Amino acid sequence: MSVDITGRHIEITEPLRKFATDRLERLRGVIDEVLEAHFILTVEKHQRHIAEINIRTRRDFYHAEEVSTDLYTSIAAVLDKVEKQILKHKERYVTRKRHNNHSGEVISTTSVIEVEEALGERLPRIIRTHEVAAKPMSVDDAAIQIGASVGDFLVFRNADTERLNVVYKRKDGNIGWIEPEA
Repeated sequence: MSVDITGRHIEITEPLRKFATDRLERLRGVIDEVLEAHFILTVEKHQRHIAEINIRTRRDFYHAEEVSTDLYTSIAAVLDKVEKQILKHKERYVTRKRHNNHSGEVISTTSVIEVEEALGERLPRIIRTHEVAAKPMSVDDAAIQIGASVGDFLVFRNADTERLNVVYKRKDGNIGWIEPEA
């Protein structure tokens, strides 16, 4: 790993160089394949100390910049910022790798027609006929409406709970009511 430190309007002293390289060594636990790191340290008027870092690895490139009133604080903050970038990128990479569905298993796909031929009977299909508007009403009003209609069920929005409910005609002549659990 090569570490370059460039100073703009500042002389790079040995303690400054040692601080930057020691703090950079802490990143070895997070990422070990750093090929090169380039610090750019700048001092401007009115106590503005700017630290920039460019880190190049085998696969990626990271850049961060931080401004403060002390150069050592800027270096520490810029390395913390680039560490967060590396950890975020690493987490995305691991998450993407975990969600990959290629587990090496061979999945055989069969069509509905092949299954029907094997069973010797037709499977039921889902056919969408029309949309139902769930009107707000009470359970009693829905029971009256299903009793007077030709249909076997009615979907409605319960006026008391604001949730979807279903009333239906039972085979014994009574009216059934389905209310979802909370």
